[in-house]
Amino acid sequence: MVFQRFILSLVASASTFVFATAAVGQTPKTVETATPVADKWAVVVGVSEFADKSINLKYAAKDASDFRAFLVDKCHFAPDHVRLLTNEKATKENVLDLLGDSFLPRVALPDDLVVIYFSSHGSASDLDLRGVNYLVAHDTAVDRLYSTGIDLQTLSNIVKTRIHCNRALIILDACHSGGASDTNDSKGLVRTSNVDAAAIAQGTGRAVICSSSKTQSSWESKNYANGVFTKTLIDGFKAQGDKTTLTDAFKYLKTNVEAQVAAERGTLQTPVLEAGKWSGGELLLAVAPASPRAVPVSVLETLAARDRVKVATSATAQSNASASSSSSSSSLDLQDKSAAVGSAPTAAVVTSSSSITAAPRAIPNIVGSFMGTNGLKYSYWQTGKKCGWSMPQFGVVGNCLISDDGSTLTSTWKGFVSGTSTSKLEVDSANKVVKIVVDDGIILNRIPE
Repeated sequence: MVFQRFILSLVASASTFVFATAAVGQTPKTVETATPVADKWAVVVGVSEFADKSINLKYAAKDASDFRAFLVDKCHFAPDHVRLLTNEKATKENVLDLLGDSFLPRVALPDDLVVIYFSSHGSASDLDLRGVNYLVAHDTAVDRLYSTGIDLQTLSNIVKTRIHCNRALIILDACHSGGASDTNDSKGLVRTSNVDAAAIAQGTGRAVICSSSKTQSSWESKNYANGVFTKTLIDGFKAQGDKTTLTDAFKYLKTNVEAQVAAERGTLQTPVLEAGKWSGGELLLAVAPASPRAVPVSVLETLAARDRVKVATSATAQSNASASSSSSSSSLDLQDKSAAVGSAPTAAVVTSSSSITAAPRAIPNIVGSFMGTNGLKYSYWQTGKKCGWSMPQFGVVGNCLISDDGSTLTSTWKGFVSGTSTSKLEVDSANKVVKIVVDDGIILNRIPE
């Protein structure tokens, strides 16, 4: 199976607007009023595992997780300002919900910067009756793209009409798969990407970067577990630290992607930038927000409520599947088939389970200090299954509950920000928690005592 990748990036600037017009052959325009980036928001999506397992990919979900970590660790995005969807969570409904309903339209304001990243398959226009290009979500059926895929025009319209910001950077690292080659190192539903970057980059405040031209494949690396384009894009934005502009990053990207793919494959992959009708100064992706805001409580409530519905629906489906398997399944541990309850982001999140469970395990020891991949330190205390944590630097205190089987942790917190989360716990041989993997992508590692 052949895998082919393309990337689409819509960008807006930091304190003034200037885009890599050398890449698109346009003369930069000035803007009369330049304002700082007030705050920064992102939706990051990556799908390696699909409902249709025959189109599974290698590194798309990892690319998304790596890009999210880059935004948080290096680009001054607040962790709760970045929503991550990977694999089974990245359904068409969930993606469109965050982009056009529950999240970005409710948090982004005109002076903010919005980043949208999507890594998955992308269909070529000849797979659709009307020649439309689609992004493939976890639950997309390749033979029903119109009803189950995310068409690029819809994405363009969401950015233009539903997200209320003047600056938007969208990166779509989407793949095609087909039978034009025996290798599975490039990703694609057909060999050639027919995405027209210029057609998508319409309107002020948007720009597009494709990972390759329409006649080329986009490749995954032979030397590391990422697509060549995404890793090089991240490296490009790191080249000059916080002062790296879009122009600088794109020059680095183009040169190094072409060089690496030529060396590994003996072929060309040339990223393409379309800046559309952009005017003004340079984008600094890592610029610190001038007026950061907390996520509105109403948005947290909406997101928490929708997450609870999704978890409950998933739990019901899993329970029904288990019940129909065989009568001998009564010994199965159904503890993971859980649903969160409550009506507000500060409400306790509890775990429900079937009456048919395996023998309970000892509750793991979570007491101690942990360092997050977001650069923040967390201190945990514990009484049985009940525990709590604090982030003194932000005055945030959380309450949490360890599940009966000791595998998950549900948390609620309030302070500078409020919210809820569900985490997976990893323990050592002494049943001490050594890693906490949060559902938003943050990982907490125990600090040695």
